[in-house]
Amino acid sequence: MSEAKKKRGRQPDASSKSGQIRELLGTGMAVGEIAKKVGCTPALVYNVKARAAGGGAKKRGPGRPPKAQSSSQAKASSGGSFDGLAGILDAVKGAERERAQLRAALEKIQAVIADALG
Repeated sequence: MSEAKKKRGRQPDASSKSGQIRELLGTGMAVGEIAKKVGCTPALVYNVKARAAGGGAKKRGPGRPPKAQSSSQAKASSGGSFDGLAGILDAVKGAERERAQLRAALEKIQAVIADALG
């Protein structure tokens, strides 16, 4: 590719409903008013607004927060080292704490299931 980043998909059209919505969003009009004027649902207005803000690919689902990285994953993904023996010990302690938390959660789940079946 000669271009740095080529966009995929249909090119934006100013005469389409989404094009009209983009123009009206720029004026600061309310979502309900835009939906009535263009003849669409407020959900479409919110979708176009989200895409214009660049939030299309990061969405995980209704009400779901973004994935949180554990400290060991953050260190590994940031390219940082474990800073010698102390860093390795911190990583092991963190993994042990996480394992203990997961084991406690699993035991609670097993107890709930046993109560429900018993």
